[in-house]
Amino acid sequence: MVKKAMPKKRVNVTSDQAHLAAIKRKQTKVEVEKTIAEETGLTRKDVSAVLSSLGALTKRHIMKRGSGELTLPSIGVKVRRVQRKARMARNPQTGQAVRVPAKTVIKATPLKPLKDALAA
Repeated sequence: MVKKAMPKKRVNVTSDQAHLAAIKRKQTKVEVEKTIAEETGLTRKDVSAVLSSLGALTKRHIMKRGSGELTLPSIGVKVRRVQRKARMARNPQTGQAVRVPAKTVIKATPLKPLKDALAA
């Protein structure tokens, strides 16, 4: 008779649990995946797949013909594509005026829940 492993109990992580203790040191990708897996009851492989999918989704929104903006309320971040105008700058060594061309950049803006976490 072969014993089957009991499925892990899934735990819903809510915003009420956001006031947990701070993590003191920077985590690696594997440590982040492991932490999320433990808190949600998913396997680390599943968590890795979700994070990869989130990364691909973000890239698709930011791409040239994409929407240009992705808001992730549960994470507390808005990622958007911004067009910077051409401008004049000054070389600090020589003092000579230099033309800086227009370019497209990516901006990540914290939303209110993330700002509130900083204040707490």
